[in-house]
Amino acid sequence: MTVIITTCTNRKRKAVSDELRICALKPAEVADVAGEWARRLASASERHPPSAIYGGRGFQEARSVASALDARLLIVSAGLGLIDADGEIPPYACTIVAGASDSVASRVEGTFSSAQWWFTLNRASPFGLALPDAVSGSDGLILAALSDAYLGMIADDLLALPDEVLGRLRLFTRAPIERVNAGLRPYVMPYDERLDGPDSPIPGTISDFSGRALRHFADAIFSPDDHRSPAEHTLAVRGAIAKWRRPERPVRLRLEDDAILSIIRNHWGDPKGMSLPRLRGEFNVACEQGRYAGLARIIRSEQA
Repeated sequence: MTVIITTCTNRKRKAVSDELRICALKPAEVADVAGEWARRLASASERHPPSAIYGGRGFQEARSVASALDARLLIVSAGLGLIDADGEIPPYACTIVAGASDSVASRVEGTFSSAQWWFTLNRASPFGLALPDAVSGSDGLILAALSDAYLGMIADDLLALPDEVLGRLRLFTRAPIERVNAGLRPYVMPYDERLDGPDSPIPGTISDFSGRALRHFADAIFSPDDHRSPAEHTLAVRGAIAKWRRPERPVRLRLEDDAILSIIRNHWGDPKGMSLPRLRGEFNVACEQGRYAGLARIIRSEQA
């Protein structure tokens, strides 16, 4: 059996109660935060399949691949731990993204480490699975589509796998290779910005890059009873994308926060609304998603 690993999504399809927002917890040491959070998770009466809670293209791509390959689907969640897609979970709000309203970093006193949070949470959570146990019933490939932040969060768990199991890992991520733990680099499949170019059969956004790379690998590279090595799969991916052209990247204006805030504020009430795609496309301003989210929160607070 093949195992698919993907990440949760900030976008939830179900309403989240105040009780299950990490921002509702009092700041404390990491173990105390994880313990109180786990208690709240365990007492939550409303539960749904993960597919009914998580939105976003990246998650849907991973789910579709798991279905096509008859694979087990595991989900890395910053709020629940490592969970099985066939289980049921409560709607919740918790992220490791710094600056977000429900960032766990804002609840942990002292130095915060996403790896430390993961170690503590996954052992306290009533939903958390141990990674070795979760993949123990499989002798097939382990295909993991992970964002930069989530790959860093669970890197220690991946590296702790036995060599035979780790050798079956294939990683799909947009994280720069220099930010990937050296022990995991041989397993990173070499997808790059050409996945978004004019020749790609599956273009998209950075947020769903890893899920789309997984999809392409499953459709174009993977074969039943695939026993090729990481190096052989790397060569196969490089061959598949060798002639793809890179996307043309527009040169956008780089402005200070005050200037971007002025643009957002002046067009906040426009009939077509204000959004990051509009800021980039219509106003030609360079702005990262996290930065825009923080600036938009400032405008919302002004309007409240």
